[in-house]
Amino acid sequence: MPDQSENAHVDDPAAQIGALSRQVELLRELSTTGFRLSHLLRCQDLYAVFSETVGSKLGTDNVAIYIHEKKERVLRLVYNQGADVSTRVFNLDDHDFFKHLVQNKMLTRASIEADQSLKQFFTDRGLDWQDAGLWIPLCMQHAVVGLVMVGSGPEELPVDDYARQFLEKISAHAAVCIHNCLLYEMREKEKEDLDRTLYNLSLLYDIGRAMTHISDLKSLLKYILNQAIAVTHAEKGSIMLHDPDTDRLSIRVLAGLDDKVYQARVNNNEVTCRSFLPGEGVAGRVFQSGEAVFINETGGDSSFVEAATSYVRSIACIPMHVYNQTIGVINVTNKKNEAGFIADDIEMLSAVADQAAVSISKAQLWEMAVNDSLTGLHVRRYFMVRLQEEVSRTERYEKTLSVVMADLDYFKAVNDTFGHTSGDQVLKAVGEFLHESVRDVDCVGRYGGEEFVMLLPETDKASAKRLSERLRKGIAAMELDNLPHITISMGIATFPEDGRNVDELLRKADAALYAAKKKGRNRVVGYTNAILLPDVE
Repeated sequence: MPDQSENAHVDDPAAQIGALSRQVELLRELSTTGFRLSHLLRCQDLYAVFSETVGSKLGTDNVAIYIHEKKERVLRLVYNQGADVSTRVFNLDDHDFFKHLVQNKMLTRASIEADQSLKQFFTDRGLDWQDAGLWIPLCMQHAVVGLVMVGSGPEELPVDDYARQFLEKISAHAAVCIHNCLLYEMREKEKEDLDRTLYNLSLLYDIGRAMTHISDLKSLLKYILNQAIAVTHAEKGSIMLHDPDTDRLSIRVLAGLDDKVYQARVNNNEVTCRSFLPGEGVAGRVFQSGEAVFINETGGDSSFVEAATSYVRSIACIPMHVYNQTIGVINVTNKKNEAGFIADDIEMLSAVADQAAVSISKAQLWEMAVNDSLTGLHVRRYFMVRLQEEVSRTERYEKTLSVVMADLDYFKAVNDTFGHTSGDQVLKAVGEFLHESVRDVDCVGRYGGEEFVMLLPETDKASAKRLSERLRKGIAAMELDNLPHITISMGIATFPEDGRNVDELLRKADAALYAAKKKGRNRVVGYTNAILLPDVE
């Protein structure tokens, strides 16, 4: 549209040509800049190009962009190129000011000075309208998208009609582009959130399915902990379970330590770590409250015990609940990206912990059903099931196995002299020693009283004798507090040479044990045909 000077010289061909040339230049510049803005998908890239365009047109490097956040009804600073901006967020709750913006009215220093309500609006919000040379609204269909502040210092910005037309039109186009970019980034974030949710659900499903197939408590705890470390991208972690008898939280498994030897010793119960009372330290606090906690600066948190010596920079601690009862906590430490743990990590860990708690509770119940509470060895009923399975497998694959029956020597004297508490101490120590001294494939059970039984798959009689001799010597060398040394006698029977079924093997192993007792105790005897079998009733 021609300006007044052009109307005054409407009959002047030179003036007409000049006006048309300016319009053509305006359209060319708008087309070039608009095309450039329209092909940007990232808001920050768009802000940078638009800011550069406005600054270049007005001869200044001081441009700041505010974006309207509708839910909060505020204008928030999102981009600043050299402007001296003290206010980063201000409320957009003044009707007159909003009306100025939606009318696409650029606000100059002079126009603000002349309008008392505008002047009061800027003053109330701490906006330095005296240093800002120009405020340019970004509007789309009477909706405020944002606001551009152009700084000028003490001098008024010269805005001629050509610059005004350009800024009004390119700002309207920029508002549409910014709106589209915001929508694109919002949809992209929604897609990322959806993808992450689907991935997490798939991961949790796989974790839950895997847990149902792990019945051994130690193996289950290791699996759960490794998954917790993986989903949070942590360096290491631990699982602590609560012991109702002592009312303390104790570490059951560790993972991710640099010292693998120490980690293995802790996981094998060879090293006892510090335990915590409910309410003590981060783990005790989480256990007591039942609420998850994450700390990204452990050195500044008084509830984190021994932060300086544990090499823990950040920690997330999640309680495990079963039927409204907290059974323990999962700890993961040192987020790998150094940024620290976030709410999403806690959400994922909580989901893992919910599944883990049920699986752990089931595994604990299974352990109670198949393990002797005093010695930790398998109960007789479970041992017999394992023995029957192994005999069938050994026969099918034409292998060999050995059964060892063992009985503590003169154990009644220990009970009579030192009391049953001391007797329990002996049984527990022997049980732990036997469990730790055999292979993972072997099975050790408490057969009854002070009698033990061992299943040794794919082990002939000579190998069984070597192992039994080592165990016998180890037990004889055990040091027990204020108790005399104890000894053990053992009898061995081997499949298939001594028997081809469970009853035969146990009967002959028991006969060999009886022979060891008759020969003076504290010895190992393998079954031979020279050993008399007890009568079968």
